[in-house]
Amino acid sequence: MMTYLLVVSGILLVLLILLVLEYSFLLPTQKGLPILMYHKVTENLNDDISISVEKLRQQFEFIHRKGYHTLSFEELEDAVKTGKSLPKRPLILTFDDAYRDFMGNAVPLLTSFGFKASVFIPVGFMGKTNSWDNGSDPILSAAELNALTNKGGIEFGIHSFLHRSYAELDPEGMEKDLVQCMETLSYHNIPFVRVLAYPYGAFPKRDPMRKAAMKEIFHKSRLQFALRIGNRINRLPIKDPYELKRIDIKGTDSFFTFKTKLRKGRRKIFS
Repeated sequence: MMTYLLVVSGILLVLLILLVLEYSFLLPTQKGLPILMYHKVTENLNDDISISVEKLRQQFEFIHRKGYHTLSFEELEDAVKTGKSLPKRPLILTFDDAYRDFMGNAVPLLTSFGFKASVFIPVGFMGKTNSWDNGSDPILSAAELNALTNKGGIEFGIHSFLHRSYAELDPEGMEKDLVQCMETLSYHNIPFVRVLAYPYGAFPKRDPMRKAAMKEIFHKSRLQFALRIGNRINRLPIKDPYELKRIDIKGTDSFFTFKTKLRKGRRKIFS
């Protein structure tokens, strides 16, 4: 009998460890500011960078039901400057690459739930396709982006000019990239926030001198925030505005995985 109990206890312990490692089971919900990262919103395709309208609607319904309050980066900047407290359960929704399907598939959902969202534009590809990864998906044009400014609740940020990794650019290249993005958006009368989403989530993490030079350029350019990936919930108050973490939401995520990411920042404890 004792041997049987030891075996059962061992099996239960292994299962518990697996649940903790795989699903962050029993780990507490993380407090702070989650920033979710999406890319394409499609009619029915779900993959690493595409989510279907049906899945996104299910996620938005959960966000709404749980009382999350969606913010713009403009509101976040105001809170940082004034010291004003963020609302209970703050959340920022971001969409990278400004795919045209955002207009037809994501905007109606955002509008129906009254959610705010931030779209990050690879400025040099406006009106073209995602050729940086040999794709053929259309990117919103300047005219389409301008039309979206009238929708309310949608703001635009920078995703570099040619979708180049900031880990590969030298400080001079970073400065030129930011200037080119801002000047082009201003030329087309597209309102934007001074927020950069690092392409591929990459920047010189392991080079202290280049990273310091990069942040000095950001400060000089009056950049408000820069977003990496990281899959963590940002603790408040914000310590480093140029290393805000985002949570990568994939179309292949189960609903349980999505809820875990929203509450804890990641599914696996070591992910």
